[in-house]
Amino acid sequence: MNPKVSVIIPTYNRADKVGKTIESALVQTFSDLEVIVVDDGSTDNTPELLRQRFGCRIRYMGQPNQGASMARNKGVAEARGEWVAFLDSDDVWEKDKLAWQFKAVKQCGPQCGACYTDVRLFNYDEERTLFEMAEASHRHQDEIGSNPEVLKLLVRPGGAGMVVCLSSLLARTDLVRGSGGFDPKLLYSQDSEFMFRLALMTGFCYVKRPLVWFDRSPAEIRHVGVSADWNKMDFFLKDSQIRLEGLMAMGSRIPASVRQLIRQQLSSVHSGWTNWYLEAGDYRRARDSVNRAVRMNLTRNIVMKWLLTWVSPALARIAVRRHMSRTQPMVTV
Repeated sequence: MNPKVSVIIPTYNRADKVGKTIESALVQTFSDLEVIVVDDGSTDNTPELLRQRFGCRIRYMGQPNQGASMARNKGVAEARGEWVAFLDSDDVWEKDKLAWQFKAVKQCGPQCGACYTDVRLFNYDEERTLFEMAEASHRHQDEIGSNPEVLKLLVRPGGAGMVVCLSSLLARTDLVRGSGGFDPKLLYSQDSEFMFRLALMTGFCYVKRPLVWFDRSPAEIRHVGVSADWNKMDFFLKDSQIRLEGLMAMGSRIPASVRQLIRQQLSSVHSGWTNWYLEAGDYRRARDSVNRAVRMNLTRNIVMKWLLTWVSPALARIAVRRHMSRTQPMVTV
């Protein structure tokens, strides 16, 4: 008989962390599950450690280093459960995480084929949970409920979208497969882009309990292998542009209010490219980028940047430097 849930854990060179992650899945009070660990080409002692510590308690499979998206897609393809749950190899679940989610799925009905929970952070100076940090317009009021605004959350993965964390997601396997899985072209925001497409297919319910511990160690520690350039600005801008343009291409499938939010975010990305090219002294590309930013979202600040970039790009570069020195660095997930 097949298990009810397939827990998919991609890992790469985390022999010091993945054991604790796997244990948190194996000790769930909801025990009708299988744990699939997809080793994305680890060069440390991950394979030996997992064989010795877990043996046949897990399904271990390896592949060349291709990134988390390919590893998760392999896990989905091999899953035997009616539901799949994703767990990154540096994150940890509370023992009743899955039990609470099935309670929520039962309460919210078959229209909700996906469920997420609140999350606590560790290795990071923040005591609030993700739900507690959410913007007022995205607060979760009930202990269990459905979220009709989840598409808006998932447009901004480094902002409000952090509320919907992949390591807290439980979803029906047929829906995950029908969504097309994770896009390997995306290395920064593949999880939120995948969940956005999933949210076009089914409702999302939630549990307002912090049932996941999410590792927030510095990006250069957490992201290695094919994702090693995670914290470089041009890497972030390129990845964000691919994701947002892909969402825009979905056209009428997306509600008008969500399309407008995507345009605003894409405008911000082109504004970021403007800054990048100004700093590099590539004024032609800076002007092209600021033109795109204006077309996507006409605001006072964007218009001012457009004027300055066209009239005096050298002065625009100075203005951008001054602005960047007064603002905090971007926080990414």
